[in-house]
Amino acid sequence: MTNETMNNNIIGTRIADGRRAKGFSQAQLARLVCVSPQAVGKWERGESLPDIFMLGRIAEAIGKMNINYFLGKDPCDCKVCKCCKD
Repeated sequence: MTNETMNNNIIGTRIADGRRAKGFSQAQLARLVCVSPQAVGKWERGESLPDIFMLGRIAEAIGKMNINYFLGKDPCDCKVCKCCKD
């Protein structure tokens, strides 16, 4: 498995986890971010990735403020910046 595939899978899993945590179906998330349900499915399976702007829309829809959430990285705990908090 390549690094690209692993990154796609991490991001897709995080999108799916966030969507489920909010109780959204793929179709509901798709409507919120103005894409097709098929696009959400492809992201979640790691077949494609949303662009950086779409990640922002997805983050807003699922209540995550830190893009590191999608990368599988832990936010820092510097206690200075608010961008590090979920």
